Amino acid sequence: MRKVLFGVVVGFVSIACGGSSSEAPPPGDPYGSESGTTVVVGAGAGAGTVTKTPDGDQCIQLPSGECVRPQDKCKNGERADVVIDSRGKVVEIVCYPASPQPAPVDADGNVELGKENKAVVSIGDVAGDVTAKGNNVTVYGQGPGVSTIGGKVAAEGNNFAMRGVTVKGNVELTGNNAALVLCVVEGDVIIRGNNTVIADCTVLGKIDIDGNNSVLVANEVGKGITLSDARNTVCDGNTSWSDANGNKVLDPGEGGAAITCSQK
Repeated sequence: MRKVLFGVVVGFVSIACGGSSSEAPPPGDPYGSESGTTVVVGAGAGAGTVTKTPDGDQCIQLPSGECVRPQDKCKNGERADVVIDSRGKVVEIVCYPASPQPAPVDADGNVELGKENKAVVSIGDVAGDVTAKGNNVTVYGQGPGVSTIGGKVAAEGNNFAMRGVTVKGNVELTGNNAALVLCVVEGDVIIRGNNTVIADCTVLGKIDIDGNNSVLVANEVGKGITLSDARNTVCDGNTSWSDANGNKVLDPGEGGAAITCSQK
């Protein structure tokens, strides 16, 4: 994971309205669940910025010159991730439920989420597996260095999202509109569904997606990225990761060359 996201960048964006702009509000926690917050993630200048989501016709002015309005896609109060490519252009906006106090989850064993078709939770430490059956499951972590799932993550349903978590095992998702942001996965990421977003994650294994309309930006991957269908895919700023010392941490010098998203 790029270290810019651990030390939040200040001053890359401004809030603009009607041709004028002012300084963006002070940055906050990129891993929090506070409502009405936007985080810029990805490969380009401006990634790592945390700001208040603007209102009305206001926008977030990016270094690329683009002025993005996450409020046009996300509902009032929802948290947003603005994903930018290596040119600083917006390629996707991910919206998360407006839940400033998601249910905390810590467990010595396995955890099952989404029994009632929705669940918004904050993960501390879970020793076992996390499974979810149902739509609209969101898992917030406090950062990969803080929140850890000791087993695998397996979810069935649309609109599964997870950010700011370390997963020791595989991540296996079946459903459309999955999002993984600011995560560390020590196993493989295997997704069966369309409209997947994976941004600013470190994956020791492989990323394997069976679906189209994928967005994969600014990830470090140990065993490559393969897609069953490369139609409408955004694949930008991804690099190889060689865990030379075997500690499962992206250390200086272990990031490699740029990698592409190959079709099976």
